[in-house]
Amino acid sequence: MGEVTTSFFHGLGERAPDLLPKRAHGTLRFDLRNGTETEHWFVAMHHGNISVSPDRRDADCVVHVDGELFDRFTTGQANVISAMIRTECVLDGDIPLLMMFRRFFPAAPGAVDPRRMVRERDTR
Repeated sequence: MGEVTTSFFHGLGERAPDLLPKRAHGTLRFDLRNGTETEHWFVAMHHGNISVSPDRRDADCVVHVDGELFDRFTTGQANVISAMIRTECVLDGDIPLLMMFRRFFPAAPGAVDPRRMVRERDTR
């Protein structure tokens, strides 16, 4: 896959303590398709920590997605939930694990958190 995806997965471990709650526990596998080839990334979350390996192991949640679309998830140009609704991204297993994991995907460029907007409005 692309350098963007590899960098994303390799950077998860150091970002996890800031993004995952301590209750985060479970495994995900991302099956990234590129033509006839599929790349696998196995992610284990345990009490707010995370480990990553390029393995095709059984997981609590398996995400099947095109590699180019996944690259767009990692840059904020596409949203994993929207892709699921459009069936561009298919999940097998424990969907709440992906909901927790999506904290690692950045917001769209230029997006503003509505909670931040309310806080700013209230301080004026």
